[in-house]
Amino acid sequence: MAEVNAEGRRRHSYRMRHRGRLAQVRIYLGKMLRMFVYENDWKVLPMAALIAALVAMVVRKKFFLNMEGDLMGAFALTCVAIWNGCFNSIQAICRERPIIKREHRSGMHISSYVCAHMIYQALLCLAQSILTVVVFRYVGVQFPAKGLFTPWLIVDLAFTLFLISYASDMLSLWISSLAHTTTTAMTVMPFVLIFQLVFSGGIFSLPAWSESISQFTISNYALKCIAAQADYNNAPMDTAWSTLVKLKDKEIGGTATVGQILDYLSNGDNQLVAAIRSREVDATTTVGNAWSMISSSAAYQQFREQPVEVGPLMDALIGGNAEGASASPEAALVRTFLENSQLLRGADGGPVKAGELIDRFELESMIEDVKDVVIGRQTTVGELIDIIAVSPDAQSRRGENVTVRTTVGRLMELVGEEKIKDLVRTQTAAVSRVEAYERTEDNILSYWFSIIFFTLIYALFTVITLEFIDKDKR
Repeated sequence: MAEVNAEGRRRHSYRMRHRGRLAQVRIYLGKMLRMFVYENDWKVLPMAALIAALVAMVVRKKFFLNMEGDLMGAFALTCVAIWNGCFNSIQAICRERPIIKREHRSGMHISSYVCAHMIYQALLCLAQSILTVVVFRYVGVQFPAKGLFTPWLIVDLAFTLFLISYASDMLSLWISSLAHTTTTAMTVMPFVLIFQLVFSGGIFSLPAWSESISQFTISNYALKCIAAQADYNNAPMDTAWSTLVKLKDKEIGGTATVGQILDYLSNGDNQLVAAIRSREVDATTTVGNAWSMISSSAAYQQFREQPVEVGPLMDALIGGNAEGASASPEAALVRTFLENSQLLRGADGGPVKAGELIDRFELESMIEDVKDVVIGRQTTVGELIDIIAVSPDAQSRRGENVTVRTTVGRLMELVGEEKIKDLVRTQTAAVSRVEAYERTEDNILSYWFSIIFFTLIYALFTVITLEFIDKDKR
């Protein structure tokens, strides 16, 4: 078929020799493979390995070890996959736009051309994904052994990275079909990347109005999928504990009454208090130390002023009943002797005081002789607190104000550093759980299908856009 140009000369329009769609797919796929070898398209593979190595060196000490590391690693891998996919094809169409227009007018099927690109880009994305996980493993990232869909998590993760890269690849292929020059495409690309990463919904806290926007980003489903595969919800949370460790030398304190402190320490429902109360302590001491503590207390001074009566004393020592009858004739005889003895008479002729009786028996001298004898048993902090709380001395001072000054580190030593560490990590992890990050097959499959949906939609958009390439006057 002939056309006439502006000078009136006849020219023959070029018609493609292969009109079948499958034949055209093979032709264009061969062309792309030649471009991979001879036009340096192969450079995307070492670049992908280099990017993966840089990211792996940053996340290797935390990824798969705690919640923060899982989320950071998921975001980093999402960035790597989207970056690889976008830069694979951002110039693929716009750099040969005039050729596509000419060949389309000559009989090229746009669907064949895009299909060839999809096959070629899928191979590139697959190679990049395998390279990424291999480099991560080589750099030192410790992947958990078992995956949900294969015996190896590293294989599941590689498939996820492939889907993310491929969807991003199709997105940039569509952008390349819209752009008329490579300069325009490369100018638009950073904005697309920023949009994807900011609205991923994982690292950045999004306002309520923007949450719906994140549902239209590849990164949103990509990050959730990787976080779920990393088992984010079952990992410990270390941020709060790390912050607490940095505050070990921080001085804390306040003023409270003795009663408030005792009531707080007696509350076993509080987890932190329960951890303190359960701590075992060695209550072993010497007779001398025990007597020193007893004799210096206000309760002991009150006891010394108490009168000692024969009846209660006999009841305590040898038994008796309410009427004063002794348990045996011998006990009755002892009771009669004590009642008439001057031993239990005070200096004023009345009942002797406990202090006078202690002095008469020279109890302090007896204790001095055995002051080094060790007494005591293994007990808990809670038992000691309960003993102190019910003592008359403590009860009489419940209204007194006490100023407490200590450091975070000393409190941690009191409770036990390991107990506090476990408590802080488990409690913060419990409140940081995210339902979207649950490691279940249904969750991960839903994210995979969402990413595949994006891939097909962007490929369809590319076909539709290129079908109108003939109307482009430029």
